[in-house]
Amino acid sequence: MKCLYWNARGMANAPTRLAIKRFLSVNKPEFCFISEPWISYDDFPRGWFQRLGYKLFASNYRNDLLPNLWCFCLTNLHPDVLDLDDQMVAFSFTCTNIKVGISAVYASTNHLHRRMLWNKLQAIQNQYHIPWCFIGDFNSILGAHEHKGLLNPAKIPIEDFQS
Repeated sequence: MKCLYWNARGMANAPTRLAIKRFLSVNKPEFCFISEPWISYDDFPRGWFQRLGYKLFASNYRNDLLPNLWCFCLTNLHPDVLDLDDQMVAFSFTCTNIKVGISAVYASTNHLHRRMLWNKLQAIQNQYHIPWCFIGDFNSILGAHEHKGLLNPAKIPIEDFQS
């Protein structure tokens, strides 16, 4: 199974759409997750993903804000959305007779808000006793070795992410 997670930083521009189109056409991942599309899906060219063989099956929910995570799959797949909120979409599907869970994540940059995400992901994993894959932009690091800058990164968000 192949998955693509792409932080597009805007889907309204032609170069980004062309790069994604080429990647999808060549690699044909079963699932494609686009973060930061910066456009309403309703304003996106109709049929664009469909012509590539994909359908939108979910997007995250952010109250009055636009979704910042679009979830696509090949048109012949039928994922079952288990949960979604402002930071993630969790779903399951059957792959070679095995039910699998995937959580596509676009985490908050605020570590207290991210902590709610970690708790929710753990609760979902405990509720659905299936193999899980977590993919996305977690907006966190595992240690200071992944950090660039003059100041040391805060330890608490690193410890939260590690656990």
